[in-house]
Amino acid sequence: MSGTIEGMLRRIPLFSGLTDEELAPLALRCRRRVFPPREALFHEGDAGETLYLILSGHVNIQRTTPDGGSVHVARRGPGDHFGELSLFDDLPRSADAITDTTSDLLMLDRRELLYFLETHPQVSWEIIRTLSARLREASDRMVTSETRDVLARLAACLLESAEATTPDTRGHISLNSVSDGRLAVRIGATRETVNRRLARLKQMGILRRDGSTIVLLSTDRLRQLC
Repeated sequence: MSGTIEGMLRRIPLFSGLTDEELAPLALRCRRRVFPPREALFHEGDAGETLYLILSGHVNIQRTTPDGGSVHVARRGPGDHFGELSLFDDLPRSADAITDTTSDLLMLDRRELLYFLETHPQVSWEIIRTLSARLREASDRMVTSETRDVLARLAACLLESAEATTPDTRGHISLNSVSDGRLAVRIGATRETVNRRLARLKQMGILRRDGSTIVLLSTDRLRQLC
C-alpha cells in the first residue's frame, strides 16, 4: 500500500520534488479516504489536527456569517492541499471545509507533518509559497468581487466548476447536482439573483438546465462574459 500512496503523493505538487526514499516514510503515515459530496470535513472553530491532500474531486472552503449565511472562500481541486494554517499557528479552524463532489483525499496528522518538515525544509518552503499564493488569490478575489457584476462572477464560477470535467463530443460540459443556492454562496449573491442570471444565460443560448444538471453549451461565450 505504501508504494501506491507514494505514487499518489508524487501527484501532489507539494511533494513532487522528493525522492522515492524521502516519500516512503511519509507514505506510511498517510491515511486515504473517499468522501461523498457535501460531506463536512471540518468546521470553523474545530481544532486543526490534519492536513488534507486532494487526489480527485473538489472541496469548498467557506465561512458562516453571524446571520447564518455562508461566504465562499475558495474551491480546492486535485493536487491542492488545505487545512495547513491551523497546524502552524495552533489556532482553531478559520473556515468550514465541505466536499463539493465525491473526493478522494489523503490525510496527514499534524504531528507527522511537523516531524517530516524538520528533516525536509524544502517542503516547508513550498508550503510558504502556497500560502503566499493564496494571500494573492484572496486579494484578487476581493478586487473581482468589487469590480465584476453578478453575471460575470457567475460565468467565472461556472467555468471554474467545469475545469475538471471532460466535454462530450459536441463540446458541451455537464455540471451535475448544481443548485442555485450553492452557486449563490460561491459568488456572494442571493439565490433569486442567481436564478435570474441563469435564466438569462439560458436565453442567450450559453447553457441549458436538465433538472439539477447545468449543461454548458459555450465556454467561449462564458469567458467573454468574465
